[in-house]
Amino acid sequence: MPKSRKALACAILALVLAGGVAAAVWHSYAPPALKQGGALSGAEIAALVSGNTVKGPKFSEYYLPDGSVRGREIEDTDEEYLGTWHVEGDQLCVVFPSHDYKNCVAVIQDKDSEYTFAGSGSPGKRTIINGNPEKL
Repeated sequence: MPKSRKALACAILALVLAGGVAAAVWHSYAPPALKQGGALSGAEIAALVSGNTVKGPKFSEYYLPDGSVRGREIEDTDEEYLGTWHVEGDQLCVVFPSHDYKNCVAVIQDKDSEYTFAGSGSPGKRTIINGNPEKL
């Protein structure tokens, strides 16, 4: 192979190797992309719950667009209760005075309409239902 072809082949090989090294370095320092199913932003949380029902294993709650919540215990007493909701940063915050309960949680999409609400206690699985089908 003539010198000029050999030099060209070496130069191309050096560029390919340098590109691979640069890609590896970039990959190791680049921030990870948000995975599908990650925590929702505050705006996403507000859009998700406003005007919809959040159903847990022992309750259903309708989140009105005005920031109020109407809920019903589904277990022992079938008791109805009232509260308020708002978004603070990237967390959903609720206050239920009748239950002496106040908490903020991150909302993480699991699949379709299933979500994990993660806060100071153990995470809870929730289902989001469009509208207010239970007439809360």
